[in-house]
Amino acid sequence: MGTEIRTCASCAGARGTEKEQHTVDLDVNGNQVHRVDRFWSPCSACGGLGTVIVG
Repeated sequence: MGTEIRTCASCAGARGTEKEQHTVDLDVNGNQVHRVDRFWSPCSACGGLGTVIVG
């Protein structure tokens, strides 16, 4: 059986995934405020290619 190129199962071929980073900051009154930053990151399974080589 030879090698085959398949769609990455981890990102479903999207080449990356949305990640979330949670932090706690202080507002102007000194109260804690939960913040969520979302960002796009290349898939760690396929390196951002969207495909993997099997076999």
